[in-house]
Amino acid sequence: MSKVSPLTIELIEKRPQTAVAVLADMDPSDVGDFFEALPTRYAVALASKISAWSAAALLCEITSVSGAAILSELDYQATASIMRVLPDANRTQLLSALPKTLSRDLKSTLTFPADTVGAKMSAKIVIMTADQTVGAAFADLRKVKRTKTGVAFVVDDARKLLGVVTAADLFRFSNERRLGDVMETAITPLSARARLTSVKAMPDWDIYADLPVVNRQKILIGALSRRAFRQAIIETPSKSDEVPSHSILSAVAGAFFGSSAGLARVLVGLETPSETISGDPS
Repeated sequence: MSKVSPLTIELIEKRPQTAVAVLADMDPSDVGDFFEALPTRYAVALASKISAWSAAALLCEITSVSGAAILSELDYQATASIMRVLPDANRTQLLSALPKTLSRDLKSTLTFPADTVGAKMSAKIVIMTADQTVGAAFADLRKVKRTKTGVAFVVDDARKLLGVVTAADLFRFSNERRLGDVMETAITPLSARARLTSVKAMPDWDIYADLPVVNRQKILIGALSRRAFRQAIIETPSKSDEVPSHSILSAVAGAFFGSSAGLARVLVGLETPSETISGDPS
């Protein structure tokens, strides 16, 4: 498959769930070729709609360069979940192909068991110092694309948590004020090794959209968002969260993918039997 038709792109843009359903009716190698031909943003749109296991099966069918391009644009937690269920060889290749900072953060996240805070945290956080001014903090927050909540964590020289500031709170102070004078210090950090069920009753969830996560040395290493936490509580960790063997992943791929005729039928909007349709499914 050398290129993707405008009709395919339109389906992905307007009916991504339908496009995902179509993928479930394709052969794994055909799906791999299809994703290799897709512009990255459309591949990301589809990959974000499928399970971690199915995404892992897909990544085993495409080059590490293409896979890294997709993973780099996905939500961090989605990327971590996919990496967790990949076979060792594929995971190693992708970690090498990913940007260095993202690769480093993922390696850290993957060291924690699936049902712990560390496994669900994001290492992409906004860090500031107590000596920064409110004006400088606003400028830094505007530069950050990752956070939609406007939460920044204030740390000392050893990266130990001192407090937290939010964009909403900063509006109350003049640009010349120091963050050390206006930050909230009553927030309680989460231990990266704590079980998710043990932090469910934290009162800070009612105040902040992201809670800081620290390691055993009390160094700030990430944050757990309220959204990621709620999703993690819904999903009961099990053996399916562990890294599967190649044969298990192949079985998952077989359950997810089928014949390419379904793609042709949906894309051209026909009700005719699959044997009457020929040509490239894109």
